[in-house]
Amino acid sequence: MKEQLEKLIELQKIDLEQEALRVRVDERREKVDADTENLQELEQMLDDHTKKLEDTRAELSSKRDMLEKAQHDFEHANEKLNAVTNSRDYAALEREAENFKKIISSVEDEIGKLQKALAEADGKDVEMREAYEKLSAEIDVARKEVDEAAASIEDQVNALKAKADAIAKTIKPQFLARYRFIRSKRSGAAVVSASGGTCTGCHMKLQPQAYIVLQRQNSLECCQNCQRIIYFDAEEAAELHNHPAK
Repeated sequence: MKEQLEKLIELQKIDLEQEALRVRVDERREKVDADTENLQELEQMLDDHTKKLEDTRAELSSKRDMLEKAQHDFEHANEKLNAVTNSRDYAALEREAENFKKIISSVEDEIGKLQKALAEADGKDVEMREAYEKLSAEIDVARKEVDEAAASIEDQVNALKAKADAIAKTIKPQFLARYRFIRSKRSGAAVVSASGGTCTGCHMKLQPQAYIVLQRQNSLECCQNCQRIIYFDAEEAAELHNHPAK
């Protein structure tokens, strides 16, 4: 039984090593995927910003046309004002000219605000595009590195798998089936020590009789709480006895 437990522990070590290799790559790939989503959001923001810039430029162009017309109308009103001979027509034309003057002042103010807003928007557009290009370049590099890392670990994983398959053939089918069932249901270790009467997988105290049976090492035992395979480690128990918890 002791030999079978040692084989299970050895198999578990290899399985966990394979997992660790894949997890590291998966975590890096998840980071790339998250950055890609951020890039897509930034791209949408850029599209929205570009449309806003186009609308602002169109509005500015319209205001400039309006200003040009108002200036022309103001000059024309002044020409008529200079040519009028009676006071009634003069007063009416004077009001008309004054109204055009107000329009010109108002439109010039709007143009100034639009030019300022456009300058700020252009600056923001440059910043956003620089950020987009930087993130896009970083993603390209990271994706290439992840693909290379994924390809690199395949040889390691295949070697570990071959080693695990060889060990699995030396383990009794019922023990191997139990181990694999637990591994399919729980992450991490499926085989843990229980020295000191406590399962190191779930940290629950074993029943005294169960711990006595475990120490005999004549059968495959499982924690009644977490169902992990448990074993008695004499060296670990001695260490615990010599250095009891404070």
